[in-house]
Amino acid sequence: MKQIFIFIASALLLLQSSHAFPRTKRNTEAVLALFQNSSSEEVDPKVQLVVTTLNDIVQISKWVLEKGSVVVNNAVKELEALPVQDELLRANITRMSKIGTESAQFKPEEDGQSILKLLDYMVSFTEMMANYENMPDDSKQKAVLKTALENNGYNKLEKDYEEKVVQLAKDFDQEFGKYVSGLTPAEKVDEAKLLKWYDDYKAETDEDKKFDKFGDFFDLIS
Repeated sequence: MKQIFIFIASALLLLQSSHAFPRTKRNTEAVLALFQNSSSEEVDPKVQLVVTTLNDIVQISKWVLEKGSVVVNNAVKELEALPVQDELLRANITRMSKIGTESAQFKPEEDGQSILKLLDYMVSFTEMMANYENMPDDSKQKAVLKTALENNGYNKLEKDYEEKVVQLAKDFDQEFGKYVSGLTPAEKVDEAKLLKWYDDYKAETDEDKKFDKFGDFFDLIS
């Protein structure tokens, strides 16, 4: 599960780091511009591919923040009621409370800055959960967090999220196939770098590397 929790986060790393790298910022702005200006009757196939993929990620992000914040905030209430709390547990409670509260309060709009903020929150949320999943299974800290999270619906959230990410990957393959099938031989030459990336992405069998590789899509497409 720890790999699939970073699937969306890895796809959004370029968005998260847009303020640090000028080229990445330009790519981010280009992607969001495509997303916001795709309502014309004739949509370029490449634009359609970007918009469809980003929209799927946005919808999953909204869902995770809405459902996940309930699970986390209720788990925080349970953890805060524990009579014994060491420094590490308090740090985890503080982090979970901050991210859970911010996620619950955020109401996304359709403008580009709101979308970026949504994706930033999603990265924070998924990284928090990935850190939890990465804790040693025999650690006392994980056992305490596990009890509180599972008491408040974590298992269902995990299962539903996995299903949504698997479906996103299937939809992406289908949309990418449509895009490639419409390319002329000359256009395939022009898109050689993107097509090579997709071949490498599909051929990758290591889950961690595959999810990381997916994050390169928006950087290449824009």
